[in-house]
Amino acid sequence: MVQFRAHLASLIYKMRNLLIVATIIGIARLAYASPMAQSDIDQLIQKLQAIHNSQPSLQANFREERHLAMLKDPIINEGKVWFTLPDKIRREIGGKTPSTTVIDGTKMSIYYPNYQQVEVYDLEKRPMLKDSLRALTAGLNFREVSTFYQIEGSKEGSRYHIRLTPKTSPVKKLVRSVDLIIDENLNPQRVNIEDAKGQKISVTYTNVRRDAIPDSTFEFAAPPGAKVSAPLGS
Repeated sequence: MVQFRAHLASLIYKMRNLLIVATIIGIARLAYASPMAQSDIDQLIQKLQAIHNSQPSLQANFREERHLAMLKDPIINEGKVWFTLPDKIRREIGGKTPSTTVIDGTKMSIYYPNYQQVEVYDLEKRPMLKDSLRALTAGLNFREVSTFYQIEGSKEGSRYHIRLTPKTSPVKKLVRSVDLIIDENLNPQRVNIEDAKGQKISVTYTNVRRDAIPDSTFEFAAPPGAKVSAPLGS
């Protein structure tokens, strides 16, 4: 369960995304940002929603830093992420501890090749888990962002900074805040998350593209010989 919560937090994107889906740009830099009026924030959200409606897919390279209270040094992961609205995500981490997370809208599979293990989570039978994922990826698709978060915004040069603060109890149990840095083309550059325990996750995105992604990207079959388990039950 501890391992699952860690991977759930890292989706944000985003993710996501992941969120969705997911991270702190620095207080000194934000001090020079100009606060946005509510009307400007509403207009920005509408533009983001329009882009997501016309181009519902996004893919990028990412670098993630996870700052955990129990560890002196951050955990660093690098890889690629694919996201198609409203609920399809693929996230591949490379390096010494690789993993692949695939969400097809109804099921989440996490594969650990070093251990030849696959964890499967049925989102349809776990509505609380599904709602948590929707909340965590709301900052990526913006279709439901106002359902889960209070929204503040500022602008620094050509970049936008959006801060999402949870306004529902279930989301408050997961995160304290989500900060998004978006470029002039409304593509994500960085996602900063502080979870309910004060731990911080920072994800930087590069080579962001909005090309169409084939549905096969979000299909997953356990490799031969891999052990499949359902940690939360079938």
